[in-house]
Amino acid sequence: MQNSHRVALKADLNDLETFFYPRSIAVIGASQNPIKPNGIPLYLLSMFSYKGDVYPVNPKYDRVGGLKCYPTVTDIEGPVDLAIIGVAAAQVMKVLKNCATKKVGSVIIFTSGFAEVSAEGRDEQVEMRKLAQENGMRILGPNCLGILNYYNGCMASFFYNQERSDLVHPELLSFITQSGGLGGIIYQMILQLSIGFNYFVSTGNEADVSFAEVLNYLVNRDEVSIVAGYLEGLQGDGRLFIEACKKALERKKLITMLKVGRTASGAAAAASHTGALVGSDQVYEGIFKQFGVPRADDVEQLNALVALYATGKLPAGKKMAVITISGGGGVVVADKCPQYGLEVVKLNSGTQDSLREFFPSFGSVANPVDLTSQLFVDPTLFQRALRLVMQDPGIDVGGFFYNLEMPDPEAVNKIIEVYNEVDKPLIIFTWPTGQDYALEAKNKLVQAGVPVIEHIPSGLWAISALADWVGATTKTRSYPLYQPGVERKKALQILSANKMGNALSEWRSKQILKAYGIPVTREILTGSANDAVAAADQIGYPVAMKIMSPTLLHKSDIGGVVLNVADATAVEKNYHNLFMRAAEMSPAAVIEGVLVQEMLKPGVEMIIGIKQDPVFGPAIVLGLGGIYVEVLKDVSTRVAPLREEDARAMLDELKGRALLGGVRGSLPRDTDALVEILVRVSRLAIELEDQIQEMDINPLIVQTRGEGAVAADALFVPIAQR
Repeated sequence: MQNSHRVALKADLNDLETFFYPRSIAVIGASQNPIKPNGIPLYLLSMFSYKGDVYPVNPKYDRVGGLKCYPTVTDIEGPVDLAIIGVAAAQVMKVLKNCATKKVGSVIIFTSGFAEVSAEGRDEQVEMRKLAQENGMRILGPNCLGILNYYNGCMASFFYNQERSDLVHPELLSFITQSGGLGGIIYQMILQLSIGFNYFVSTGNEADVSFAEVLNYLVNRDEVSIVAGYLEGLQGDGRLFIEACKKALERKKLITMLKVGRTASGAAAAASHTGALVGSDQVYEGIFKQFGVPRADDVEQLNALVALYATGKLPAGKKMAVITISGGGGVVVADKCPQYGLEVVKLNSGTQDSLREFFPSFGSVANPVDLTSQLFVDPTLFQRALRLVMQDPGIDVGGFFYNLEMPDPEAVNKIIEVYNEVDKPLIIFTWPTGQDYALEAKNKLVQAGVPVIEHIPSGLWAISALADWVGATTKTRSYPLYQPGVERKKALQILSANKMGNALSEWRSKQILKAYGIPVTREILTGSANDAVAAADQIGYPVAMKIMSPTLLHKSDIGGVVLNVADATAVEKNYHNLFMRAAEMSPAAVIEGVLVQEMLKPGVEMIIGIKQDPVFGPAIVLGLGGIYVEVLKDVSTRVAPLREEDARAMLDELKGRALLGGVRGSLPRDTDALVEILVRVSRLAIELEDQIQEMDINPLIVQTRGEGAVAADALFVPIAQR
C-alpha cells in the first residue's frame, strides 16, 4: 500500500519535459563526422531547425558544425537543459558527474556496454541512478537511440531520418521502444504507410527513466492521440503503467503494444497452484485486456492497427462485409474472420436485390460479394457494388480483396472515390508485389489515405482489435477504492498467530476468507478422536477429514484427506490413520490437528488465486479447479482491484465457461456468486498486498444458480515467512 502511494506521487511529476522540450542541448563527445553516432545529432538538429541553443562538447575541437565547441560541459556559459552523451563507456560516469555539477536537467546516454553485457555494467547503472536521484537529474538510457520530437525539431538521437512533407498523416504516432534496432525498422515501415511520428523514444537499458514514465508523459499530452510501443518487459513502475493505460482509455487515446515474451521459460516452482500456473506474461495479457490495450503479436499486426486508426474511420462493431474479385480470395478472407471474432453477416434483402440488378448471373450477392471476372468487361462494377455494400445498415466494416496487378489505371481512382464517400472503415486487402504499375497503384491508394493491408490475418486482427477498443472507450470505468477496516484487522491477527510454517494451513487460510465474507465449508478443527466424533455429530454425516499442517501443503498427495466418512467409528479410525500417514511422510511435520468438514454437494470446481507480481502487484487468477487446474491450465488473469465487469470478463474468457452454463442436462451454476467472490478476493488482495505472496481457493465449488459457491480448500503463503 505504501508502494502504491509512492508510484502515485511519481506519476504526478513532470520532470521529463526537458527531454522533449529543452531550451538548450549539449552534445558531449560531438564529432565532426556527420555520419557517426555522436555527429548525427548536430546534423539532425540543424536539418530540423531546432531553435534552442546547441553546445558541442569535445576537448579535441574548437568548432564543430560551425558552432563553438567546449572542452567539458561545465565550461558552457549558459544553462543546459539536456545533455546527449556519446563518449566511450569508460568515460560515461565522469561525464555524468560533470553534468550533475553543471545542474543539467536531463541526460540521454547513447553509449552501450553496461547492464546488457556484464554485472559490472549493472553496477554502473545503479551508480548512475543514484547520481541522478541525488542531483535531481533524469537519465534516459544508456544504450538507447534517444528521442525525436517533430514539433520542435529536438532530434536528440543518432537515428538518422529525414524531413517528410508528403505524409498523409503527419505528426500522428507516438512510439516508445525498448529495442533501438527494431524500433528503427518499425519507424521505417510506418513511414511507408504515409504515417508520421510526433514523438519517438528509445528507452534502452532504463537505468533511470522507465518505459512506464515515458508512456505516462505522452498520455498526458493533449496532442497525443495514439501511442504504440515495443515492450520486452517492465523493470518497475508497473502501477504507473496501469494508471497510464487507464487514463488513456478514459480519454479515448489508443495505446497498442507489441509485447514479446509469451513463452518465457524457467519460472521457479511455487507452493501454490497459482504460483506455478501464472507467469509474468499472463499478467501482462490480463492487464492489456483489462485496460483496453490491443496486444500485437508481430510488427505486421502493429502496423495494420496504426494504419486503420490513422484513417479516423473506426469500426462501430465486428460485422464484416467481404467484397472480392476472386471467389477463392473471398473465401480466404471470410474463413479467417471468425478466428478474430469478426462476423461475416448476411446482407439485407434490399442490398442483395440492388446488387442483382447489375450483377452477372454467375456472380454472388451474398457475403462475400464476388465480382468475378466480369470486372474486366465492366470496370464500374466494383464501384457500384462497394457503395451498396458499405451502405448496408448491418455492416460495420468492409474488406475489399483486390488485385493491384490488374492494369487498369482508373480502378484506383474509382476505389478512392468510393472510399471518400463512405463513413465506415473500408480496407483494401492485397499482397506484396514487385510489378511497377502495382506498386504505383498501391502508393496512390496510400497517398489518398486508403488503408492497404498486404497480410490478411494482420488486417483482420487489427479490425477486431480496433472494434474492441472503440467498445471499451464507451464504457464507464469506476474502480473501487478500499478503506481497510475490520477485515484487514482480523486477517492480520490470524497471520500473526501463525508460527508453525511457511504457509497457512487450510483451516487458518479459511479464517481469512471468512473475515472478507467469502463463504467456506462448515468445519471444526479437532485435537483428539473424541473431539473429531463430536464435530462430525454436530456437522452431520457424511463428513470429510483432513490433516492440518502448514508444512504439508498438498494434503491429498500424501493421503491426508478422507472423504465421505459415514459414522463415528469411521471418524475415530480415520483420525488415527491421518496422523500415522503424516508421520510416515514427514516425521518432523508440525500438525495442528484434524479438520472435520461438511461434504458439499457436487458442483463445478473452480480455482481463484492471488499472486504477487513483482512489477504489477496482486494479480487475480480464475480457472477450472480441482485436479484439472494443472492439466488444462484454463485460466484468466487480471490485476486488482477488480470491478464486477472485470470479473465477468475473466469468466467469459475461460474455455470451460460452458460448464457453468449447464451442459448435458445439468443446471446452470451460480455465476453471480462466483463473480461476487472474485470481487471480494480482489479487496483481500489489495488490503493484504504487503502480507500475502500467494493464495489459492481450490476448489471453489459452484452450486446451481441461487445456491451460491463455497471454498472447499484454501492456502495462503505469507510474504514474511516465505
